[in-house]
Amino acid sequence: MADAALTPEERDMLAAELALGILDGDERAIALRLQVSDPAFRSDVLAWQARFEPLLDDYEDTEAPNLWHAIEKRLQTGGAARSSQPEAIRRKLAAWRFGTFSMGAIAACLAIFPLVRPAPPPVRTQTQVARVGQPAIAQLGTGEDAHQFAVNYDTSSGELSIRTLKMPSSPLSPELWIIPTDNVPRSLGLVSATGSKRIIVAPQLRPLLKDGATLAITLEKSEGVPHKAPSSAPVATGSINII
Repeated sequence: MADAALTPEERDMLAAELALGILDGDERAIALRLQVSDPAFRSDVLAWQARFEPLLDDYEDTEAPNLWHAIEKRLQTGGAARSSQPEAIRRKLAAWRFGTFSMGAIAACLAIFPLVRPAPPPVRTQTQVARVGQPAIAQLGTGEDAHQFAVNYDTSSGELSIRTLKMPSSPLSPELWIIPTDNVPRSLGLVSATGSKRIIVAPQLRPLLKDGATLAITLEKSEGVPHKAPSSAPVATGSINII
């Protein structure tokens, strides 16, 4: 028997084929003789059978045909026949390795396909950009002195800044009002008698502060602010101008 000429890889493949039961002819006879005579090869076959056993759980056991008589006859053949057996085994193992490599390559391609497939085209979305609010200004005063209060208003944030330039002396506090087209004053709160004051206009009142609307200052008691209505005539008025 010239099985010693087989490489370790070929011996392992032969053990795997024997464990799977796909050998026939001379290859099966050689493998069975190795299984009987070579403890290392027998261990390899048992190891492969253990690996393949979970794959065969769904199949019923069937009795194998009695091949021992045919095996004994083949083992008794001449040296010329034996010398060709390793080459036949190599051809068989080469076909096995090619099939194994092909299936492995296909499986690898299927596994990496989700990673290399082209990305879907981007979804186009429309983003609405909020318009930056336009600033507004106003100069409040009287006919004799039109520059008593200077107002700057940010229409985007609702922040109003009012600076007192000149204020008549009074124990009362100046209160700022917006008077829209319905002529009903709404209080924006008290302002400082000197210096500057910042007011965050309530959201429900911001739509009223538009171009041409009237701002007014009246002198009111500091208690109960914001008041529902002015208690006296305005000391200064002016119109909003959006710029």
